[in-house]
Amino acid sequence: MADRGRYPEREFVVHTQSIHLWGSVPPMSEKAKVLVIDDDLLLREVLARALTREGYEVLTAETGGEGLLLFDRHSPDLVILDVLLPDLDGWEVCRRIRRVSTVPILFLTALEGIPERVRGLVLGGDDYVVKPFAVEELLARAEAILRRVRQAAPIEGASIRLGDGALVIDRERRQVWFQGRLLELSPIEYTLLLYLAERAGRVVSINELLTAVWGGPQEGSIQALRWYIWNLRQKMETNPHRPRWIQTVRRHGYRLNG
Repeated sequence: MADRGRYPEREFVVHTQSIHLWGSVPPMSEKAKVLVIDDDLLLREVLARALTREGYEVLTAETGGEGLLLFDRHSPDLVILDVLLPDLDGWEVCRRIRRVSTVPILFLTALEGIPERVRGLVLGGDDYVVKPFAVEELLARAEAILRRVRQAAPIEGASIRLGDGALVIDRERRQVWFQGRLLELSPIEYTLLLYLAERAGRVVSINELLTAVWGGPQEGSIQALRWYIWNLRQKMETNPHRPRWIQTVRRHGYRLNG
């Protein structure tokens, strides 16, 4: 099994000077609620202190099962999820959350290989941090995820119609209708399709899509992006190998045809 050792506290030291990472987005009037699921007691305590200091309401769980119970009871705004847990692993916890919620999930992992990172993104994770890490990095990634969620809040009554109504994206309900049927999309699939639809007819670069979905290029994110494009094609194209809707523009990116 991959390294499950306890990392020295110095790996998680938070600088005494407060960190402000809100950019142009002010802190929310109501505290964002963060659920931390990790079996390392020291890490849970350090993260709870750091997140509380930054204005978050924090819940912690030692196991995947306990984390799922807290998730059901408290509906957090962000889940920070360890991959290696003593009962349900982080992959399974993510699967179960994704059945009922689009809440952002930030993976913590000691698995450094790109396939493991891609797996987390493909399952519906929004980002990942590799152990050991600096708490400042985790705080920055958590805030970046929550900022993207706030900025992507649905516009009431707004919808996108393409292809003479063949593709309809209802922002208010976060639903996508294609040729009269409701598509079942993961949160990342929805975000990716919406971003392309808002720019229908023009080429969107890979880096732009990676920034829109994950906040920028990361190890494994290009492979994950290709997987999501393929999955969308499976749901929308008559022949995914010769796509009519989502086309690859070689060496540039992707274009959604209207």
